[in-house]
Amino acid sequence: MMVKPSGCTGCPLEHHGQYFTPDNIPASATVLFIAQNPGPDEESGLRLVKRHYQNSYQYFDEKVHVQPQPLIGATGALFDQRFLSLTGLTRDEVGTANAIRCRPGASLRLRADALPALSSAVKLESSDADIVKALKHCRDTYLHIPSSVKTIVTMGRYAMFALTGIQNEELEYGKKQGVMESWRGYGVNVTNFSRFNTVDTSIYHDLQSEHRIFFTMHIAALFREKKYFHATLEDFNRLKHLLSRNWPGALPTWEHLPPASWPATAAFDTEYDTDNNDSLIRWSMTNLSNFAETYCVEAFDTPEAGIPIADNSVVLLQNAHADMLHLANIVDFTKVTIHDMMLAHSVLWTGEPHNLNYIQSKYGSLNRYKHLSKALPQLYSACDSFQPALMWKHHFIPQFKQDRESWNVYKNIRLQLIKPIAKAHQTGVKVDTVRLAEVCQTLEERIAGYVQRAKDITNDEEFSLSGQKKMMSALYRSEAHATRNSIKSST
Repeated sequence: MMVKPSGCTGCPLEHHGQYFTPDNIPASATVLFIAQNPGPDEESGLRLVKRHYQNSYQYFDEKVHVQPQPLIGATGALFDQRFLSLTGLTRDEVGTANAIRCRPGASLRLRADALPALSSAVKLESSDADIVKALKHCRDTYLHIPSSVKTIVTMGRYAMFALTGIQNEELEYGKKQGVMESWRGYGVNVTNFSRFNTVDTSIYHDLQSEHRIFFTMHIAALFREKKYFHATLEDFNRLKHLLSRNWPGALPTWEHLPPASWPATAAFDTEYDTDNNDSLIRWSMTNLSNFAETYCVEAFDTPEAGIPIADNSVVLLQNAHADMLHLANIVDFTKVTIHDMMLAHSVLWTGEPHNLNYIQSKYGSLNRYKHLSKALPQLYSACDSFQPALMWKHHFIPQFKQDRESWNVYKNIRLQLIKPIAKAHQTGVKVDTVRLAEVCQTLEERIAGYVQRAKDITNDEEFSLSGQKKMMSALYRSEAHATRNSIKSST
């Protein structure tokens, strides 16, 4: 173990955590992976060689002594064996570092590996929060990047924030999205690696600059956030293409006026005003047989008579319920067979997120563009048909061909519900109001009974079942009391 050096003097975490784990960056490395902070194996210099399982839950680890360094424990082994190999790189060819180079959590009444929380409101340049000052102190004092490094991969939120200042942001539909959920699988251009400031996220980053930063999950987080395991595998596949300059692809070009006739297969998307009865603002369409045929059309340029379409034409939508009504005003909807990308993804990858930003972060040919809805609305709209068209042809169709059972569920069951549900949204659903009143009354009586029973059990007339903390406390206290009584009676 290495005692903290003098460079830690003045850091807010100076007296939290006794030991120090240095970076390991070969002078010839072209890629640098920066994780969060060390674990016990990294701090002690114990590299996990192999995990030997005795059964499904019991194992022992075979370890060897090395110099303390990042990513050599269980997380590092998974990183080496399952993820790094996808890039075509070996451990000897890359550098590894941590955003924080100690384990301060034990002195902060946290798990030893834990770091103080990084508030979503803090700013990289101006925040006085201890964790922000610690990240900058550790970065500026110890992060020495060789000139050979052209790509940095941040693993997790702390490293991402320390190098780019990117935080949670408001999306085009008025909701906030977590920074890792929002930017995982994408990257940004930076001027150089000698000075880090908050990156401008109001522009499109083509990643063609000499220095790039690519974002992915911390591998350790995948032990908890299992829903991102597949996406993180795709991140490392994507990183291989980024390093070979084969990703991201070129942005689409588009026609501003609608086509004379609708193609036989196309991807379609709309932008509409949610504050004005969902009135159409613009729509985009891409021909699945010729991706160069992309259109981004303002609502007022749409022909009143609609656009001719052939029988049995196929239209791919991101979210059918959001776009079907607008499509029906542009083409003869009786001739259309609908596909729904989000619905298809939910069948193929149950348990994962299904919004387009997430799907595109796995399969898209472009870097992140979902933040451009206000700055570059036409580009944003054109991409929203261009990307689904590419992903449907090159990823969804091949996956369904390999997984015919999922295709049958999607096509014969899930997809068949789209039009009936859409009709129900328009016309409503007939309800037996008498029976509904009876059910509501029964439900209210049962809830009242449960509430009174909870008050009797807790001897607390103010007790509320809707208070999660209070309810959990009561449940665990009751369980602990019952356990103690059981032990007393048995002895």
